[in-house]
Amino acid sequence: MNKFLLYFLLLILSFIASGCHYLKSPPAPSRMSVNAAKTEQAEDARDFAQSFAYEKKNEAKQSVESKSAKIKPAKPVKITDPAWKSIQKQKTKSEKNYTLTELIDMALTNNPQTRQDWDQIRVSRAIEKQAESTLYPQLTIAATGTREKQVSNIPANRFNDTHYGPSAQLTWLILDFGGRGANIESKFQKVLEANAQYNQSLQDLILNVQKTYYNYYAAQSQAEAAQLDVQNTKVDYDAAQAKFDVGLVPKLDVLQAKSNYENSLYNLESAKGKVKTSKADLALAIGVSADTNFDIVSPTKELPTGINEDDVSRLIEEAMQKRPDIAALKAELKSKQAAVKAALSDMLPSVSVGGSVQDNKYKYVNSGGLKDNQRDYSGYASVSWDIFDGFSNLNIKKQADAESAVALDKLIQAELSASSDVWVKYYDFNTAVQKLQFGQAYFDTTENSYSLALESYNAGLKSILDLTQAQSDLSAARSRLIQSKQDVFVSLAALAHSTGTPNIKIEAVKN
Repeated sequence: MNKFLLYFLLLILSFIASGCHYLKSPPAPSRMSVNAAKTEQAEDARDFAQSFAYEKKNEAKQSVESKSAKIKPAKPVKITDPAWKSIQKQKTKSEKNYTLTELIDMALTNNPQTRQDWDQIRVSRAIEKQAESTLYPQLTIAATGTREKQVSNIPANRFNDTHYGPSAQLTWLILDFGGRGANIESKFQKVLEANAQYNQSLQDLILNVQKTYYNYYAAQSQAEAAQLDVQNTKVDYDAAQAKFDVGLVPKLDVLQAKSNYENSLYNLESAKGKVKTSKADLALAIGVSADTNFDIVSPTKELPTGINEDDVSRLIEEAMQKRPDIAALKAELKSKQAAVKAALSDMLPSVSVGGSVQDNKYKYVNSGGLKDNQRDYSGYASVSWDIFDGFSNLNIKKQADAESAVALDKLIQAELSASSDVWVKYYDFNTAVQKLQFGQAYFDTTENSYSLALESYNAGLKSILDLTQAQSDLSAARSRLIQSKQDVFVSLAALAHSTGTPNIKIEAVKN
């Protein structure tokens, strides 16, 4: 049995030995192949090093050349637009901070809209003078000179004459039943209308400067408030990080405080952008280029705390008397009413007188240089009346009547709108004052709440959520307080504008 097992084991071993050639491992590399591989790797490494060194050398060379090269400054663009040249001349003093009054004065000087309205007044005035010219007589002078020569075989038919001399003619309309006076009155009212529109444009410009000035001031204040928010959130973040470092709070506190801090940084950049855009709006309002370097003085005027309700009726009455747009519509109505009278006079007869004088000098060459002087005088009075013109003048009169009625309706509608405008602006101002008072109280409360929340968080009595919420409330209160101040400034300016005055008088404002 033992011998049989021995033979069986030897058989298995021989079988394994004979089958190993089917599972041969890869032959070991020779020394030559190993050396070849090392040589190839070394060449690749050397090529890479040379290429890298060459690229760095070129980069260094280009850097040196760029630094040593003389960069020619760009030539300034030559301005050919005369309008833009005039704008560029309107520079401000960059070292000076401008008050609201100075900005308004600058706008009145630079703004092109006011100049357009002033030129329109001059146009209307010239038209009025043209109408006034009909009150005066019309004088026409002339001079004539004639040379006549006729050649004929018959001596009696031959002549060679010279005729020359001055003349004058005078015409004067003395009666047209009020037509000329009505036409002059119509043109005069157009002058008053243009003047009222000019005053309205001035007040609109002042209001626009006030709004953009307060918007720019509010944007600066919002940027300062955003900077304070960054400081608060940074304190919160540092407090959370310090507590996390000693193992008092979880990592979540740090992340929440950090996200709040990063959000405040985002809001700060947004506030800085609004400062730039609001400054561009102010530059447009005062009539200077947007890239002009200037700044403003913060408003220091103490605002009134409100206006009594008894004053609103007086303010409406004041608006009816002082608003330029109402004055313009009143002038338009009077102009249309005068046009009715002028149209009526065209349906009636007109009486004119006139006269002429002419001095005639004659020289007859064929008559031995005979000379003759004559002087003619004439005078006349005429009555002119268009009895029938196809109802043209009648329809002109009807048109004038209808236009006068339209102007009256426009005036009534404007006065109703003006009374509503004063009423709305009055309550907007009072509402803004109340909101400012509550906004100030809300800010004071949230400021104290945040201070207590920070102390409580450092003492471990409040969570990070309580601290971030208190900081968020403080940030909102800051922004709301700034907006409330801006609303008071703007609503007061709008109320003054609605009454037709640059500012509400101090004695009209009561606590």
